Amino acid sequence: MRITIIGAGKVGFKLAEMLSYRGHDVLVIEQDPERQRIIEEKLDVQTLRANGASPAVLKESGIATTDLLIAVTENDELNIIASLFAKKLGAKRTVARIRNPEYLSCAEIGLDNTLGIDLVINPDYVTAAAIAELVEAPEAIESEYYADGKIQLLELRLPPEAQAVNKKLKELPSPNPYLIVAVQRGEKILIPRGEDRLLAGDLVFVLAPAKQMEHVEHLLGQKRMHVQQVVILGGARTAYYLAQRLRGKKIEIKIIEKDRHQCEILSEKLPQAIIIHGDGSDLSLLEEEDIGQADLFAAVTGDDKVNLLVSLLAKHLGAKKVVAKVGRSDYAGLMEKLGIDVVISPRLLTAAAILKYVMRGEIVSVSLLGQDKAEMIEFIAPQGCRVAGKPLKQINFPRHAIIGAIARGEEVIVPGGNDFIMPGDHVIVFALPEAVANVQNFFGSNR
Repeated sequence: MRITIIGAGKVGFKLAEMLSYRGHDVLVIEQDPERQRIIEEKLDVQTLRANGASPAVLKESGIATTDLLIAVTENDELNIIASLFAKKLGAKRTVARIRNPEYLSCAEIGLDNTLGIDLVINPDYVTAAAIAELVEAPEAIESEYYADGKIQLLELRLPPEAQAVNKKLKELPSPNPYLIVAVQRGEKILIPRGEDRLLAGDLVFVLAPAKQMEHVEHLLGQKRMHVQQVVILGGARTAYYLAQRLRGKKIEIKIIEKDRHQCEILSEKLPQAIIIHGDGSDLSLLEEEDIGQADLFAAVTGDDKVNLLVSLLAKHLGAKKVVAKVGRSDYAGLMEKLGIDVVISPRLLTAAAILKYVMRGEIVSVSLLGQDKAEMIEFIAPQGCRVAGKPLKQINFPRHAIIGAIARGEEVIVPGGNDFIMPGDHVIVFALPEAVANVQNFFGSNR
């Protein structure tokens, strides 16, 4: 596929990296010479230093033969204009990252139907959606569902008291089917085998039938809790979308925002929420508002340092689960080491959402895991799949990847060596970056 990416920021870089891994022909258009240089030095893609919203530049770049244009600059207007020009000049599909809800709220103008932008991604909305998923599984660092909700993935930190600590995988009891597809220990992610031991502090990625996951959590030292109070630091778009997602769930929502005018706006739009006008970094305010009683505290301001500081204060005061939004990816590891339970990256979530769209068809979904160190991919096995009906132990599956689960109709299979794949199955695969292209090729057809 021929893909043009406009904008070589963090999202553009990540998309170029992942799409080139998969063998696509990628061109990145970027005006900033330093950003262009970084792309040229680190990735095997074409680059063009120019204004990606210019019709002349788009023509010169061969937009008429482009399968997909992705506009992910920091400027909403540039992304919209680039997408519109590209579509008019012959690009088959266009994707635009748009933050401002004013561009998305007018149904009469429909960016997709009237103007021809095939997919609009709002980073604030996808961030709020990811945090809302954690409200449903607060014991997890990450929670994802596959095969129409029948299969669940949880990322859990293994506490010292867990039954599984210091045991080899082959020694673990099996209260019901599950598979530990990966373990992150420090900066390294490994796909464990039967002889590998689990250690306290490991991050464990586990797949199981969604209805039976609670039993697996118990084995891994987790206890499910019901979230009754959520406190949100920052009253901008992410907070608004999150409060909207939680509406009707019998959850008390508090939002702390230091801008009085924004507080007034939120009070009108979110009558179900308690809006607190104040500085969230003020320890006395946090104590006065009983932040330590929160089941989940989410810091979603636009300032990474504020999110880090106030998250640590909330944790110190006793908040059960602390989530921090981070813009700079190099802060993510630091936040986790300092004790922040979950670090959310809007850039990675945006990249994953766009990647899912790019790979649609036989690929149903893509999740970036471990701060983009690995991927979980849901395939639909095609008709004529060359490995159909063969026992998994005989199919020579790509290294650095593992089949975690198979959904066949209403049945969920956590596979062993004698299980097999059939056309139409939903196959959930965990893969390290170097294996992704081989995994995609593996699920090809004989036709």
